Amino acid sequence: MKPLIRLSPLLAAVLLAWPAHAPLASDNLPNLGTVAESAVPQAEENRVGRDILRSLQDDGDVIDDTEVNDYLGDLGGALVSAAQSVATPFNFFVVRDNSINAFALPGGVIGVHSGLLLATQNESELASVLAHEISHVTQRHLARMYQNNSQSQLWVLAAILAGVIAGAHSNNSDVAFGAINAGVGAGVSQQLSYSRDFEREADRLGMQYLAAAGFDPRSMPAFFERLQQVQRHSDNNAFGFLRTHPLTLERIGESQARAQAYPPRMRLDSTDFLLLREKLRVATLPGDEALRYYRTALAAGRYLNRGAALYGLLRAQLAQGNVREAQALWPQLQAALPAHPSLALLEGELQRAAGNGAAAARTLQQALEVYPGRRALRLALIDTLLQDHRQAEARQAIDAALARYQDSPPLWRLAARSYGEADALRYHAALGNAFFYEQKFESARLQYQLASQAPGDDFYLRSAIEARLNELTTKLKPEPGNPRR
Repeated sequence: MKPLIRLSPLLAAVLLAWPAHAPLASDNLPNLGTVAESAVPQAEENRVGRDILRSLQDDGDVIDDTEVNDYLGDLGGALVSAAQSVATPFNFFVVRDNSINAFALPGGVIGVHSGLLLATQNESELASVLAHEISHVTQRHLARMYQNNSQSQLWVLAAILAGVIAGAHSNNSDVAFGAINAGVGAGVSQQLSYSRDFEREADRLGMQYLAAAGFDPRSMPAFFERLQQVQRHSDNNAFGFLRTHPLTLERIGESQARAQAYPPRMRLDSTDFLLLREKLRVATLPGDEALRYYRTALAAGRYLNRGAALYGLLRAQLAQGNVREAQALWPQLQAALPAHPSLALLEGELQRAAGNGAAAARTLQQALEVYPGRRALRLALIDTLLQDHRQAEARQAIDAALARYQDSPPLWRLAARSYGEADALRYHAALGNAFFYEQKFESARLQYQLASQAPGDDFYLRSAIEARLNELTTKLKPEPGNPRR
């Protein structure tokens, strides 16, 4: 069958990434909990998810904030642990998009639109969405969709997969469904019918994960019902979640009944949720609009937490370059919230903005003594030391951080920056590591090759570079039916 639409670059990438040589299976929907390894090997799923995530990152759609990403990873990781015996490595990230949506890609890659995170009224609601998406991955729903399609309908599944994430490329969530419906026609009806079955399965298992991780199971139907009610009185296209995760009254009723079977659980929102939600809001709203939002919210008392609203206002002032106004807010913020690593990070930013790098370094070093597991604090400290030309101290901090976060691309980029032109061998090796852990293997190979050609006597480093180049040769070797990686 020939597509009726011109393929977008993203859809073309999905088609190339998805295995064209996978064997076919029966048309029967697998039992709950089974996997479709015979249809799509797990390694292929991992590669597809990696390639699409890389495409989103290259397009600038992924929010690159270590503090936000670590929080989402920790929250998602708690839910994955509750799922038990999950072999798939998960990767959680935030997409810069105001629509209310989330999606699960093959290989445990889960994206959350910034609009959805801001729409949640408590942490359990956010956890309920992550648990639902985790269930799509643990049950291999995309592979099972492939398993139930003929080879000639491969592009139909690619279109559906591309449609799920098309909202990350457009403020209009109708773009995704318009592209699918225009190109797929009757084939989509069949796939969406499977999708409804999978949605119920994801609801059921997601609620189990939610409860096992200590969150309120009632938050899942409550969030879905609130979205549906608001959508009824809105003619905008912000509610992509309802389009890619179709809700019915029957399904909401089933979810409510299922939640009632669990004992009531009251859980306070973490300070991380309250603060990082506002950090995201400042990052996604235009500067003047962010200032107006927080001033209005604080004047009218419309906020989840006053301290979090002050935190957002201070960040909005700082983002606009209003350092004095931000400094004036700092005593109020300290009085409104308990000590927290996000506040220490913000204090360091405020001190740097005021031109006091030495004070910022002291603040961050003291915070790390209390919160040694906070990667964002380490990265901020190294960046501050490098900005102040304190190379030796920065490299000590880099070595200490690498002992904890060997696979952190931002850390390796700071390491490369610390060497610069003075040490081409270590500069290119560090940059190669950054690309390698981002799974941008072609770019990594180029940097390792440059490192191997650079002067310098370090037998162990050169041996490591040679080993990594050999590993990349295997990773980048084309496979039958997959002309590119």
